Order: sequence, then C-alpha cells, then structure tokens
Amino acid sequence: MKIKLCKKYSKKKKLVKKIILNYPSTEIKIKSCIGMCKYCKLMPTAIVDGEKIKKKNIKKFIKALDTK
Repeated sequence: MKIKLCKKYSKKKKLVKKIILNYPSTEIKIKSCIGMCKYCKLMPTAIVDGEKIKKKNIKKFIKALDTK
C-alpha cells in the first residue's frame, strides 16, 4: 500500500506512527500538497493507492485503511 500524506496536518507524526504500527510494509510519503487543501490541516487526509481519503479522526482513518 502506498500512502501520501500532507505535511500540514498538525498530528501527522502520530498518524504516521499508527499507520506503521498497523501496516509495517506500507510506503509513506509526506508531500507539501496532496490537493485537499480545505481538509488537510483539520483532519487526517491522504491519497492511498491513488484514492483520496479523509476522516474526522485518526482512529476512523485507520479503519478506512482496513478496507484497502
């Protein structure tokens, strides 16, 4: 799984740790912009294997990755 995260998310370090803990073989890249500017500062947003995902909190974001 390939994940691109926005560098502007305030809790990105915590999000990256949770992703690595649950999916150790995942490739994670931190980008300056992923094209979701209204959401990336407020909530976990990412591009996962080409699909944009946004959730209200990290727990829901990790659950969304379970379906990938």
